[in-house]
This record gives sequence, structure tokens and C-alpha cells, in this order.
Amino acid sequence: MTAAVDFAKPAAERRSTSPRYVQRVELTLALSDQKPLASLGLTPDPLQQLAVAMAAVRTKDSERADVVLDLVPVRERHLARRRRRLLARSSRRGPSAYGERLTGGLGGGGGVVGSFSAAWSGGKTVSGARGERLPRMTDLREGVGKFELAVGAVFAVQILLRTEAAHPQAALARMNQLLAAFAATSGENYLKPRRPRTRRHIARFDRRFTSGEFAPRRRQWLTVPELAGFLKPPTVKCHASSVVRSGGLVPPAPSDLPVYTGQRHLVPLGAVTYSDGRERIAAARVKDLLFGLKLGKSGHGKTEAALGQCIAMAHCGYGTWFLDPHGEAWARAKAYLAHPHIAPRVWEINLAHAEPDQRVASWNPLSMEGRPLSAVKDLVRSVTEGIAAAQDWGDNAPRARTILARTAQTLTLLNHQAVQAGHPEAQATLFQIRSWLTDADWREQLLPKLPQRVRDYWEKTFPKLANDAVPTVTYAIDRLDTSPALQAFFGSPRSAYDVRTAMDTNRVVFVCPSGSESDALVACLLIHDLHRAGLSRQDTAREERKTFWAWGDELTALDSSSKGFLAAIAEQLRKYEVRFVGMTQMVLRLSAITRQSLLQNQSLLSTCAADYDEAAFVARRWNGHVTPETITELPKYHYIMSINLNGTPTKPFRVRGLPIEELYAHYNNPDGIGDLDEAIDTNLRRRPVGEILADLEVLDDVLLAHHTGGRPPGAPGGTGDPTTFLD
Repeated sequence: MTAAVDFAKPAAERRSTSPRYVQRVELTLALSDQKPLASLGLTPDPLQQLAVAMAAVRTKDSERADVVLDLVPVRERHLARRRRRLLARSSRRGPSAYGERLTGGLGGGGGVVGSFSAAWSGGKTVSGARGERLPRMTDLREGVGKFELAVGAVFAVQILLRTEAAHPQAALARMNQLLAAFAATSGENYLKPRRPRTRRHIARFDRRFTSGEFAPRRRQWLTVPELAGFLKPPTVKCHASSVVRSGGLVPPAPSDLPVYTGQRHLVPLGAVTYSDGRERIAAARVKDLLFGLKLGKSGHGKTEAALGQCIAMAHCGYGTWFLDPHGEAWARAKAYLAHPHIAPRVWEINLAHAEPDQRVASWNPLSMEGRPLSAVKDLVRSVTEGIAAAQDWGDNAPRARTILARTAQTLTLLNHQAVQAGHPEAQATLFQIRSWLTDADWREQLLPKLPQRVRDYWEKTFPKLANDAVPTVTYAIDRLDTSPALQAFFGSPRSAYDVRTAMDTNRVVFVCPSGSESDALVACLLIHDLHRAGLSRQDTAREERKTFWAWGDELTALDSSSKGFLAAIAEQLRKYEVRFVGMTQMVLRLSAITRQSLLQNQSLLSTCAADYDEAAFVARRWNGHVTPETITELPKYHYIMSINLNGTPTKPFRVRGLPIEELYAHYNNPDGIGDLDEAIDTNLRRRPVGEILADLEVLDDVLLAHHTGGRPPGAPGGTGDPTTFLD
């Protein structure tokens, strides 16, 4: 085995040519070491002045300030010998009180022996001498000082201070700041600075400073109360900017928290420090995670964490649904989903732009293609509740709600007839709601195709309703009609987007609304349709229901428009294997019914930094294990989270968020985005916007021609007028 050896001399390190000025100080006890220093409490924090001094050091100008505190435990036999010597010296000196000598010498019951005898006999001295002043019991401690029997641990101490700067006055100023910090220890004793003057003393100081040699200038023993102020961590009373904060007290992560390495039955959470001190990617079990709520400030990583979970579930073969109001999550996720085993399952619903040649998917909420006649009532309820919630009708518009429900029922019945006849392209869309209510001639020609009970409403009841009820209904359709993107999405008779199909076939769905004023209406229709599709899984055996994951960003906006249906999702869809995770900045802005339902049924509660009121609300859910201050001071991309683990809720623990670039670097495939777009075109049968809008212009005529036997526009020999003809 051979190896190349480089005999070239290493380049000499380039040293700074500017002179350096160093200040050196060793702190020693000024008086005998049995006299104590001041015992420093927690308020103010003893480290405050020291931290301020360190913060003043300009490291960019190559300044340094070092404090070395060396401790060596004193053995008990050495401490006992020190006590005996102190007692002997005190005995020779005689008793004293407050520094005043009471008797002279060792005779007549004087000294320590006499003091102990007097204490034992209730104040009578051995000699019984009269006129002598007896020492108090507290005076007995003066002999040994702080080294009494209950003192606890004692340490020999060496304190070295060193500052360095490019200017002598700067080095001296930094040293004076350090000395001022230690001046707070002055009590019966105090620390005296001693500067080495000679070369030999300077060399000895530097040797001890660099090597850790313990050789203090003189013996100085300190007790724990004297040292604790400098050995403890900084408290909340230490406000210096140079202090690294722990972020507050948070319980440790559960010892049995699963570690994520790509397992299908796990959902990644982020980086967690385990009991051995190592950081790993933690995870929750799929069986334990039903509904989740992610809270906190904008830009602190809620969407990032949700996006990472969505990508992980997609790669594991699950169906996913991600409502992305801004479209940014989808733009970042595409490169990580551009893989052959995922591309056939990916759906993109992007309503942000609509150029005439741009290919888009379409959704007809009234479509009866692939649905039985019994599904009419579910579609009617979904569309009616969605539009009513978006318009905030509540209980104040019963006529409008009834008219809308009856119109939706009528159009879905006509659509069922068209599908049964083999012409799904002749189905009505949401835009035909306006045509049905405002075009009386068109409506009259189609009424004969409906059941008698439906015709009776339109022929007998509808004419008696006030005319102002119809504009209330058509207003929502007029809003959709202002956006070409929404016209293309809702204007095709045949629906490529079907969330029930996505659930049953493990599709990966990203929905990006347009960012227009109609977003609330679109979101309402989508959320209500998700709820309808989940409930429709009643027709599937429990063991055959595939787990489907849904994420909803900007939950506050969704809740304000969906009017309680998010609560219904959290309460009802668990049994149909639909899992939902919502993200919002302000939980207090959620409606009471939604907030209560999500918190009651959540199996994942996570928050990043938040306002104090929001933080206090979340902290109460954790029963005091975390304070609101801890939540408000969380760094960016750090969370506090609790989950269900093995069916039991955990205590909150810290999680560090991981960007998808770090978590899924091996999935990143930007070169495959083009192939992914082509696959999406195929998956959703996407058509150009211009083509869809052109068909929408004549859709009323197509419906009329199909149901009345007329010639559709554009047919051979047709003039565009769908008049009845005989074969």
C-alpha cells in the first residue's frame, strides 16, 4: 500500500503586524480566607455586569476578553485540619464579640473550651468567676468563619482575567469592566486584583492561563454560596444581548418518539434532540395522527413543515390534497414530485393565471358523470352550502338559499339525463344557474324534461317570490364570471377534478386559487366538496378505505368562508380515513365552533413564535408545561409541539424545522418538471383556456339542443339557432 507524501514546508501563518496590548490580572482574597465574600442572589443576576462587559468587546477589531475560573475540590480532611488550626488560633486569642476581646488568655474558663462549657451549663463558666462577660453562641463561629460544619463543598479557586486590544487604553477599559463585575462579591472579604509586573510573573501567568495549570498566588478557598452566582446559567434577569438564551423551559421529547428514515407508516415532524443528546428527524405514527393544528407567525415555517409532510406522504404512496392560497408551496414542491412513480398521480389546479393558450383543468360541481341519481342531494347540499357560506347568508336569506338549492337540483337532474344519454358534454355548470334564473324562455323550454314535482315549484311557487331574491343568488355567479381563470375552471361541462376519485386512487393534488376577490367562494366550494366526498365513502368497506391527507393553509380565511364546515371535517371524516391538518397565524380569529372542534380532536398541536395573547391561549392547552414567554421567544423555524403517541398525548417538546431542500435533497429533480407538466396535462385532460371559454359561450344552446332535440350550434346545416327539427 503506497501513499503520496508532500514534503513541502507548510506556509507560515501570516501574523498581524499591528501591536497587541494585553492586560493581565489575578484576583485573590484580600483578607484571610475564612472571611466570606458576599453571597450573591438571583436579583439582580450576578452575571449581568459580566455579560455587559463581554458584550462591549469589539471582536471585529480583534479585541478579546477572557475570564478563567479554575476550581479544585478541597478534601474533607484538609478542611477539618483547617478548622482545627482556626479554632486553636481563636483559643489563643480568647473569646471576643463583634471584634472586642472579652477575657485574657486561656484561664478562668476563657477561650473556646470555656465558651463550650458555658453553653453546656446554661451560662455558668467552669471557674464560676463573677463579673466576666460571656460570649454569645454566634461568637463561636468567628473562629472558623465560613468553614463551619454545615458549609458543604469547598473549592480552591484560581481566577485569571486577561484582555487584549490594539490600543492600550482599550485593553485597560475592558479589564476595568471585568473588575467592576467582580466587585459585586465584596462582603466581609473582597477580591483584590494583582497584576504581574516582572517577566517571570508574566510568563507564569501566561503558562497557567494557556495550560490550565492550577497554581494560585495564595490559598483561597471559597464555598458554594460564594461561587454559585458565577457558575449558574444566566437567568431572565440577565438582559445582556451577548447571552445565548435557552428559550425557556420545555419538557424533553418522549424517549420512544419514532425516528423518521422514510418509513411509510410515519409522518416527519422535524429535527428533535433525543435523550442521548443527538438530533434526529422525529416522526408521528400515521395511526396516531388524525387532525393537526399548526399555529404561529407568518414566515416562521408552518407551511414549510406541512409541505415537507405532504411530499413525504406522496412518496409513500398516500393520496394528498394541499390547498395553497398563494401558489408558492406548489412552485417549490414540483421539483420534488417530478419522478416517474409519482407523476401519473399528480393533479395541479392553478387558478392564478389564464392566458388563452394555457392549459387548465376544469371542475363542474354539478357534474353527474360517474354518479348515481342518489348523489343529487349531496351535490345540491355541497353547492348550496358552499355558495351560501361564501356570501355569508346565514339564516338571513332563506328565499335565496331555497332558490339556489332548487336551481342546483334542477340542473343536476338535467345533467343526469345527459350523462345517461351518453352526452356528458351537454351538462350544465355553475354558470347555468344564472341562465336558469334570468332567462325565462330558456327555462320554459327545459321544464318539460323535469319530473312533475320539480316543475310545480318553478311553475307555481317561483313566480310568487319577490324579484329581489334572484339577484342575491346570481351575484355569486357574476363574481366568478369576472375571472377568465375561474370561467375556465368552472365552465366546462365535463369535470376532470374529482376529489372522491383522488381519495380512492391516491392522487397528489395541489389547489392554488387565483388570489382574486372570489377566492372565498372557490375555497368554500372546495372545502364543502371535500366534506361531501369524505362522507360519500360510506359506500366503501372500512378496510378498503385508503388514507387521504389534506392540508389547508390560511385556515382563518377558509374558516370565515366555510362557516363551520372545517369543524364538520374534524368531527366526522376521521372514520372515513380523511386526515386534515390546518395552518393559521391567529387561532383566536377562528370561529368558536371551528376552534373548539379542532382543539378537541387534534392529535398534533404545533406553534412557532406568536403574539403573547395567542401564545397564552396555546400554553393553556399544555397545562402549564410551557409558558407564553417561551413561545413568544421561539427562534424562526423552531416549534413547540405535542402529538398523540401510542394513543396517548405527549407533553410539549421542541422541534427544529427542516427546509425541504435539506430534508429531501435526494428527491430534488428540477430537470423532470417538464415531464411532470406533460403528465399533469394527461392526468387532468387539461384544455386551453380559449377553447373552454369558446364552448362556454354556446353551452346554453348546447343544453337546449340536447334536451329539446334541436340542432346544436356549429352542427352541419346549423345556423346557431337551436330550433327543433324532424328526422
